[in-house]
Amino acid sequence: MKRIAYMSLCLFFMVVAFAHAAEDPITGLANATISYFNPVAGSVLRIAGDEVVIAQAAGGSGQLFPGMRLRVMREGEPFRHPVTREVIGKVETPAGKIEVKKVSPEAVVARLVEGLAQAGDLVRLSDTKVRMLFCQDRGIDWYLADAYYRKLKASGRIEMLDTALESGDEARALAEAKRLGAEVALILTAREQDRTIFMRTRLVWVSDGTRFFDSEISIAPEQSRDLKFGDAFFVPKLGEAVMTYDMPYRGRLLAAGDFDGDGKQEIMISNGKDIRFYTPGVDFKPLWEIKGSAQDDHLWLDAVDLNANGRDEVVVTSMRNSEVTSAIYEFTGEGFKLLWEGKYFTRRHGSGLIAQAYTNADGFSLDILKIIWKGGYAIGEKLKLPKGVNVYDFVTLEGPNREPLVFAYDDKGFLNLYDEKGTRVWKSGADTGGFISTFKKTAKAAYLDAEEWSIKDRMIPAQREVMVVYRVPLTSMLKTAGYKTSSLRTYGWNGIAMEESVTIDDVKGAVLDYAVAGDKLIVLSSPFMGLKFDNILKGESPLGTMLHIYSVKGR
Repeated sequence: MKRIAYMSLCLFFMVVAFAHAAEDPITGLANATISYFNPVAGSVLRIAGDEVVIAQAAGGSGQLFPGMRLRVMREGEPFRHPVTREVIGKVETPAGKIEVKKVSPEAVVARLVEGLAQAGDLVRLSDTKVRMLFCQDRGIDWYLADAYYRKLKASGRIEMLDTALESGDEARALAEAKRLGAEVALILTAREQDRTIFMRTRLVWVSDGTRFFDSEISIAPEQSRDLKFGDAFFVPKLGEAVMTYDMPYRGRLLAAGDFDGDGKQEIMISNGKDIRFYTPGVDFKPLWEIKGSAQDDHLWLDAVDLNANGRDEVVVTSMRNSEVTSAIYEFTGEGFKLLWEGKYFTRRHGSGLIAQAYTNADGFSLDILKIIWKGGYAIGEKLKLPKGVNVYDFVTLEGPNREPLVFAYDDKGFLNLYDEKGTRVWKSGADTGGFISTFKKTAKAAYLDAEEWSIKDRMIPAQREVMVVYRVPLTSMLKTAGYKTSSLRTYGWNGIAMEESVTIDDVKGAVLDYAVAGDKLIVLSSPFMGLKFDNILKGESPLGTMLHIYSVKGR
């Protein structure tokens, strides 16, 4: 009965806190969360058994709520100004800690959590930031969790402790919080019913596992859409890279995956023939390598757990002896084993794998097919796509009403959006600056110039947005001459117009490839004109690439 009464009182205060923010439930949730950590002060009036009755100081910036924890401070000897000897305060020493249990107009009742308390002691929640672990479940909508995270962080009251753990399990979150030295664990989960999202927040004191806040808010479809397009995944701009590595070789392709099944993301970089694997941390630890042949020219690199064994497979497409071949490898504990080869272009699509045939005359040929796992890799059904869209041209995403959309490059590098009927509903006003890997088709007649086909740039979809590479050529007349700068931009369709934002701006030279690994955005770039001029002055090789790591946690 005590627990029910306590939760009812908590819910009462939550309803009051949310009332002013009905238009934006996440702001209301953030304000209710922060209210438990706003500075507040008071004093102990009396002790009644294991209860501590306190009075809140007038004019405090915060209010008292059940579940709040305050420090008990005991005044000691006065201390004086060293020159005037005037009393300017009293020494305060920590005596204990209390937890507020009941708030009413007559009294505020708390219980002693640790230490001692006596009448006349001061109670205080200072303006020092609270160390909080933010742990969100894997299935929660990234946009909504991100908006909540940033509102909490922007309050200035909370020191966020990030974690790679994605779980709604309270015990696992508490163990991680203890490991990181957090005072509070926030566990965020969500469920969906009739297109309405119900987002639940639990706050737990790490020291003894006491849950003091448990709230579920509802987010209607139109509110979810407004939040997502008004507070997009990859904005505001990420700013400077948190880490940059000067690679000792010329990397060309980049992808991320959990290749050894340890629950952590590794990255792999191809130089066109060999693939090297790393831990994306401060020391950029090398792990493994897949050695290619001298005839290999890698065109595409991806990772996907198609056989659902908890380890991502490596998927690499190569031009080899004027033929296109794709291979699938898997880590065995000692190295990588070749599982499958086929004469297709391949790439990841959602959580699956797709393929398309190749011909010397046209490059991409015939339908785009699914590759499926049935105890082995096999060819499945074909995808229904707009005419002229090839395997590396597109991603699929949802519109604001969950309608399926296709976001695709055309052969000129313009971006296009197609509805579920295959009708184009939007086209970009400018191209994206050209592609890195371009090939000539076989000319149909000796007097005709051969047309081209290209491996398009990677596009990463995130819910209802897509990230795209833009490059600024040295000269618009000859894009193959190189690139001055590059950027990453994000697009989201709101049902009427395309929303565009810049994620990363002014990367020197050409962005070659990029990947999202956990809470990191990793960008592989070639310097201006493909040369490191500082290395020339040092007498070192000017060839190489740069690896930039940006944090996307809380954005």
